[in-house]
Amino acid sequence: MSHGVGASISFGDRIVKLLKEKRDIKPLLEWIKPQDFIPILERLPKDDRLSLVLSLNDDVIEKFLPKLPAEIVEEVMFGMDRNRFIRIVSNLPADELSDLVEKLSPINRKRLLWELPDWKLNEIKPLLSYPPDKVGGLMTNRIPVFFEEAEIWKVIREYVTRTKFDEYDTNNYAYAIDKNGKLKGLISIRELLTSPRKLKLKDVVQPPPVTIKPDADEEEAARIVASYDLLELPVVDDDGKLLGAVTVDDVVDVVISESTEDMVKFGGVEKITTPYIMASIFELTKKRVAWLIFLCLIEVIVAGVLSFYGKIISTIVALSFFIPLISSTGGNSGIQASIFIIRGLAVGEVSISDALRVLVKESLTSLFLSLLLSPLTFFLGFLIAKNIWVALTLSISLILIIFTVNIVGSLLPMLAAKVGIDPATISAPLIATIADLVGLLIYFTVATILLF
Repeated sequence: MSHGVGASISFGDRIVKLLKEKRDIKPLLEWIKPQDFIPILERLPKDDRLSLVLSLNDDVIEKFLPKLPAEIVEEVMFGMDRNRFIRIVSNLPADELSDLVEKLSPINRKRLLWELPDWKLNEIKPLLSYPPDKVGGLMTNRIPVFFEEAEIWKVIREYVTRTKFDEYDTNNYAYAIDKNGKLKGLISIRELLTSPRKLKLKDVVQPPPVTIKPDADEEEAARIVASYDLLELPVVDDDGKLLGAVTVDDVVDVVISESTEDMVKFGGVEKITTPYIMASIFELTKKRVAWLIFLCLIEVIVAGVLSFYGKIISTIVALSFFIPLISSTGGNSGIQASIFIIRGLAVGEVSISDALRVLVKESLTSLFLSLLLSPLTFFLGFLIAKNIWVALTLSISLILIIFTVNIVGSLLPMLAAKVGIDPATISAPLIATIADLVGLLIYFTVATILLF
């Protein structure tokens, strides 16, 4: 039995070796869980990974196919017998098939939808009408839904029958609706099975603690599920009609995807949809070059600042000793502040309306930080430069730099959120570059006042 991604990669390397040696890999495949085939397939050459997929049973392929990168999905789509592929995707839960369809190129998407059975197409059409990053594109509509006036014994009988035929993607709750399809309440399956059989469903259900609209952002669904400790989150339209539910496993996927995307953005890199091991050199270059060019242009301004104060530097060379310290301390301080705010915005701890509170809190925090660091930098400055005025310049500058960059680092993500930009776009390299510019301006301005 395999254990996680690390073990999967190890298996992947062994499979590659066995394939090169033209040896039988079937004994090894028996030890691999279906979900662990994803990192394995990402590491295999194109022809080998298709051969591996074709050698697996349909029920195994169903469990990992929707989570494969788009490139591999399309390889399987065209490399596998057409009837077999359609049979496999038709057995997928509606929300997973919807996600798979969204991955495909427009022409391949149309082709797959054309070939799907009518019953499956009708099942996923409502989900495809919403963008993939919205709740409507995340939810499943194959949930246990019953008329509120139905008697418990009839509800249980229908539920058991439909479950046998695998008609539900989730089995946590049963939902009660009225004649207009409006959600009236829900009950856990365990409680349903132990309820008195002669009662009606409306007598045992409870109002949902919270619902969500299909056009809400999927991150909002993740926050609600986490806040309310839900297994499922009902999705209703503006009239209160039940459309489906977002399950906790979908939310986990959202959290992983969004946290990874935010980390990449904060590093100053555009989002990459292809796994790193499969990405081409051109694609990796394309995702990085825009930010590097932008930051390079800003650093030209920083170079201009150094050039402007060239005479001061040449007069008191010791000032140049501490430029790296000024830049890195300011940048690190600003990045720390921005991380707290970006995280707070992401998990709902901070909102745009808290800007004034953030300003006050970060002002006081930066003041305490600078008062702790300033004596240390004064001592180090005097120790290295042997000049008390240079040391004083360094310590005063650091106080002003930490204060200024902290404010910038904390308010920039909030400003981005205000204008509808993902706060994570305020990347660490951007904060560090701004800190370079602001820090040098403050440093040499203080030096001019104190030393000349």
